[in-house]
Amino acid sequence: MSRPSEYRCEEKVVTLLEQAKLSLNALRFVHATYHHLDNNPGWTPSHMSLKPTPTDDRICTVLAAELCAATATPGANDISMIHEGINGVAEHNLFQHLQLDGRKVRFRYSKHMAEAAQPLMKSRFVFLDCDLIARMRSPWQVLFYTRAAMVTRQDRPIFYIPRVCPVSEPWSDTKRTWLASAARVGQMLDQKYVIIPELDARREKVTGVRVKIVHGATKWSKGKLFPRYATEPVCVVAHGKACTLSRGELKQRIDWTRATGP
Repeated sequence: MSRPSEYRCEEKVVTLLEQAKLSLNALRFVHATYHHLDNNPGWTPSHMSLKPTPTDDRICTVLAAELCAATATPGANDISMIHEGINGVAEHNLFQHLQLDGRKVRFRYSKHMAEAAQPLMKSRFVFLDCDLIARMRSPWQVLFYTRAAMVTRQDRPIFYIPRVCPVSEPWSDTKRTWLASAARVGQMLDQKYVIIPELDARREKVTGVRVKIVHGATKWSKGKLFPRYATEPVCVVAHGKACTLSRGELKQRIDWTRATGP
């Protein structure tokens, strides 16, 4: 970490938040509490999984304004994020104690959340930036950013868009939302994306969507960035826009090593 706004988030926590299907302000609220714990010596999320003692109830107290300063919309002059965030997480097993007490928030993660947040040897994690989360406009943007940030330092970074499911969240219904999110995040991170849906031949349904990231430091070689054949349309997201490639356009790009040029 190099900035006060950055913090480490374990992949198990990322998965929990994806599965919870939280609203934007609920996601912002959880990330603000995580950032607070990660940046305050003496507090760790895993500490909250331990049994309370007579001198330590394992409950963290923080000013609501501090959480808002981390992930609320820049310039907001109230704590609406806190109210909406607390209401948004109420039905999920993320907190075992959560209370707005005047100007203070008192919280303790659930055992499930606290254990997921515990850093382990060789466990996967991502460094996130609260300042970026505060500027995002939808929960899908936050989720896309989180997965992109997890792999962005790799030579050939690839990740899968979360929650794509033929039954509950089919790609045909969510494609426009995810592409718009990718366009926004790409502008913020100075990245471009090649988005490749994967079809299950038996069910003829999209069961996963692969995203290949392109930026100034990636090292894609010829034949590795664009697929030679695709059963579903491939999309390119660049400069804040998304476009769907025809089969002819895809064929022309087989040897490209960048998203928008050879």
